[in-house]
Amino acid sequence: MALSAVGLFAAVFGIQEGQAYNWGKINGILSIPLLIGVGVVMLVLFVIWQGVNRGEPLVPLSLFADRNFSLANVAITAMGFTITALIFPFMIWAQTVRGMSPTMAALVLAPSSVMSFLLAPLAGWLTDRVHPRLLVGSGTALLAAALVLLSAVMTPDAPLWQILIGITMLGIANPLIWGPLSTTATRNLPMRDAGAGSGVYNTTRQMGAVLGSAAIAVLMESRLAARLGESGLGVSPEGMANASGQLPPQVLEPFSRALGESMLLPAAVILTATVVALFFELPRHLRKDQPAPLAP
Repeated sequence: MALSAVGLFAAVFGIQEGQAYNWGKINGILSIPLLIGVGVVMLVLFVIWQGVNRGEPLVPLSLFADRNFSLANVAITAMGFTITALIFPFMIWAQTVRGMSPTMAALVLAPSSVMSFLLAPLAGWLTDRVHPRLLVGSGTALLAAALVLLSAVMTPDAPLWQILIGITMLGIANPLIWGPLSTTATRNLPMRDAGAGSGVYNTTRQMGAVLGSAAIAVLMESRLAARLGESGLGVSPEGMANASGQLPPQVLEPFSRALGESMLLPAAVILTATVVALFFELPRHLRKDQPAPLAP
């Protein structure tokens, strides 16, 4: 447990703070690339230890013998990364560029929640009847398309209805991913492994979210520095963060473009889940060669 915690901290800290130290050394002592490397090595050692531990390993590697479980963990890591990463640039754009209050910015996301609520029963019904690659594959592809659309329309003067189309697409995609993916992860596992499988699945989701928050922070800072530098205005991202009120009009366009470009990172990551979904196998309860359950 200590190996995984320290390894994850080292990797995430290195990724998130690397830009601030120009990917060099912290106070001339600790190298950022070395810190990330140490984190990765410790995570690998943790996995190796779980494999050789003959007692009660925290993560039974035998779980990953099930193809759907392994693929679902990769997909939920991408999903955790994506959902966390998309929120930061969008909310900063809505409040800083469009001048929305925090409450109004949150309300702009409301159509996503409404659509997810309305479609959740249908998605649950389909989960037991349709191949998971169809649901998860279509949901993740739609989510990527929504993020690409939002990236294009996150401008200082885009009509609000264009933003709402992208948000609504997010709401349609979500119920096709969350429920079907979690069900697919544990559907084929023996009952004795269901608890461990659920714990591993939720842990990988949280790891994806942590990595997403770190990666999007680095990318946003990088794109803001690049776009504001190209504008010739001499405004740094740090200066923008310390400023109060709305941005100066001449900064709105490059600032918006930087945040819009940042949305392409979660779009690219969730497409990996689309590819993963193509390799899901048919769950046992849908296979015709499986015996019918005995009547009570």
